[in-house]
Amino acid sequence: MTKQRYEAFKAAIAKFPDIQIVSEKGIAGLDFADQAETAASAMLTQYPDLNGIWAVWDVPAEGVVAAARTSDRRGLVVTTIDLGLNAALAIARGEFIYGLGAQRPFDQGATEAILAGYGLLGKKAPPYVAHSALPVTKASVLQAWQTVYHEDPPPALTAAVQPSLVEKK
Repeated sequence: MTKQRYEAFKAAIAKFPDIQIVSEKGIAGLDFADQAETAASAMLTQYPDLNGIWAVWDVPAEGVVAAARTSDRRGLVVTTIDLGLNAALAIARGEFIYGLGAQRPFDQGATEAILAGYGLLGKKAPPYVAHSALPVTKASVLQAWQTVYHEDPPPALTAAVQPSLVEKK
């Protein structure tokens, strides 16, 4: 799936003639923020005019954000597809990650488990309908959290979006 995301990202960026991909670096897995931070630091050093970095998942995006902070690159735009807590907090605070198209991992996982269950029982599975990505911005991050995780947003996220409401409670 990551290769498909990578190819789709490159195809989408190719539609913007004023944007060019100047560097590409893979990491060993989705939980390797430290590798992403090292790669991003090298990119930021090599390309002082770099405007943005795409990190496919939320945890590597955290590494890219850490590199941007260390390099004092407040204007860098970081993009990712997963709505993890730190990505959601960055969106709510207007820092580095300004929006994303979140997958709906709970719904996807539940659907795939149901399909597997039918297969294991030797029964015909219902048609599979994949959910499209959910657009997430500062204005929609709380609702997006509920949609993606089927639970209330964590207090830290609510406080980042609506600090005055949290303080009154």
